[in-house]
Amino acid sequence: MLKNFIYLPLFYMAFTATNCLNAEPFVVLQYNNVSELSGRSNEFAEDPDHTKKHMILPGESLNLIIEKYYDGSGLNKYFLQLAIVSLNDHAFRNRNINYMIAEETIHLPSINQISKLMKGIEFDLDQEISYKNNNIYYFGG
Repeated sequence: MLKNFIYLPLFYMAFTATNCLNAEPFVVLQYNNVSELSGRSNEFAEDPDHTKKHMILPGESLNLIIEKYYDGSGLNKYFLQLAIVSLNDHAFRNRNINYMIAEETIHLPSINQISKLMKGIEFDLDQEISYKNNNIYYFGG
């Protein structure tokens, strides 16, 4: 009889362990709509959809334009040069950053537009983005 009492706790532990192993995980997702760059003091970093237009002045360089608009954003200057040149063919001779055409208006892309450009996703430069709902919904089991 004493032998049966010894097996009872072992049986109980084995039974509860299998129930715990078969339990499904519970996942909680938190979405705060904040980018890694949002703590910076720059319009482009604070709002990932912020864009600007700029008219090139005589004697201005692309580096000066990038410094004026993107300074403090934390974005890589060389990557910004590539993005701006590829989105504004009309303002650069032979896609060369050293040959900008004065009095042309260029589009300064947002972080989201640069991301789409990098991923090869088509987008309209003048497209307004409106997020009415920032909720994440998960359906499944």
